[in-house]
Amino acid sequence: MDSAAYDYENRIPPGFYDRVYQRKSGVRYCWHDLKFRTVASHVGAPRRLLDIGCGPGTFIGNYLDGIEALGLDLSASQIGYATSTYGTAGHRFSTQLLGALAAAGERFDAVTMIELIEHLTPDAAIELLAQARGLLTPEGRLVVTTPNYRSLWPLIELGVNAKSPVNYIEQHINKYRTGLLEDHLEAAGYRDIRVKTVLGFAPFAAVLGLGVANAVHAVETGLRYLGIGNLLLATARP
Repeated sequence: MDSAAYDYENRIPPGFYDRVYQRKSGVRYCWHDLKFRTVASHVGAPRRLLDIGCGPGTFIGNYLDGIEALGLDLSASQIGYATSTYGTAGHRFSTQLLGALAAAGERFDAVTMIELIEHLTPDAAIELLAQARGLLTPEGRLVVTTPNYRSLWPLIELGVNAKSPVNYIEQHINKYRTGLLEDHLEAAGYRDIRVKTVLGFAPFAAVLGLGVANAVHAVETGLRYLGIGNLLLATARP
């Protein structure tokens, strides 16, 4: 197990990020809420969705009503939390490997990876993206988010790092910019690649209230090209 996986399994308590989300207030909750809402708005209308690196299941459990979804994660403790908190007949969680899904002939209309690939080496990220492509239906869609290192993210990372049980400066080993993310998606065999930035100032406006944050988010979403967003969001076809 590499250092990132070790820290994740052994230093992040089961459900840690979901409990942050369940506070329903503050900047950290707002960050997760706006991020998940943005991803959900880009998956289209899938019948089946695969969320790779699902953690405690917050995205599937709160944003995918009516969609059959499978969440995968390497952490058995996080999967246990996700299953007990959000597991249903249509929302399942597993530590199963992608290769096993492919061997079983599983296919999905959408695959999501939400702030995952920055934890991997470039070669490992490309390999994971390629594996995910093999699990998509011919007209399926990949949606990926990752920190934008051509934004205020490095400063945000310093602040979050001071309060987190994981050293993000060490764990975020793949520092993406728009061009690099496009390159990795192309190397993994994707087409119709589109990369934009999201989540600019909106989450931080939550200090003035969630209503203000949502209003700022609506303005930012309406801009054709935000540019200053702290996350990169990519969509692509197999």
